[in-house]
Amino acid sequence: MKFGLSLISVFIFSGLLLAQSNTLDNVHLFQTFLQDATISTTPYGEGGLSYSDYDYASMFDIGVQGGYPINPQVEVNASWGFINFSPDFGDGQSGITDLALAGRYLIAADEYKITAGGLITLPIGSKDVGQNRFNFGGFGAIRYPLQNGMVITGVAGLNFLEMSTFEYNVATGETKEKSEHKASLLLSPGVIYPVNEQFHIVGELNFQTKIDWALLSGGVDYTLKMGSKVRGAIGFGLDNGAPDVMIMGSFLHFFK
Repeated sequence: MKFGLSLISVFIFSGLLLAQSNTLDNVHLFQTFLQDATISTTPYGEGGLSYSDYDYASMFDIGVQGGYPINPQVEVNASWGFINFSPDFGDGQSGITDLALAGRYLIAADEYKITAGGLITLPIGSKDVGQNRFNFGGFGAIRYPLQNGMVITGVAGLNFLEMSTFEYNVATGETKEKSEHKASLLLSPGVIYPVNEQFHIVGELNFQTKIDWALLSGGVDYTLKMGSKVRGAIGFGLDNGAPDVMIMGSFLHFFK
């Protein structure tokens, strides 16, 4: 966690020294897609899939996500998907995910951009794949451009995650599930590097407490002639709660 805070500080102070005006708003992040500092001028949607490999299982996830600008300062977002979970021992499980809804408000838009927003998950997903949880939280995000064309990104948030504990009653022989919300801190510094007008490299480092999640990812964002994008990334887990390896691929389209 100290490493993450130090990295964010380096990014921010570097940006303060080398600012310019282009924040590459049409290049979206991979890990914090719903929590970003940009407000789009047009609706957009992305369909994609990911494969995650853990020590004890693998997971395949297919889903859709996107955003809709209400006005130049407000954007709403959503994501939903389907999960297939395959443990190394025992039977696999499949089911839909919870519906994630987010919204953000543009606080500052000068050389840099800052937004503040919130996110909730509606518990419509399958318990068989660890879903059916009502989570909620708030976040702040920043994009700060450098003179060489790179853009520093950062997301910080506080989420309240619904987590379960199980109590065994010796007298009855029954196990009772008890749910409570626990606070989880989110820190996610990143960088976007423009190779040219069509091709961008996106690096992110995502930390989340309580679930022991730390994932370092590198991705590419390529703009097609029609304006849509093909995107792909690979992530490497740095903590026990994250997968050892995650592979992501998607197609993003802007509705003009």
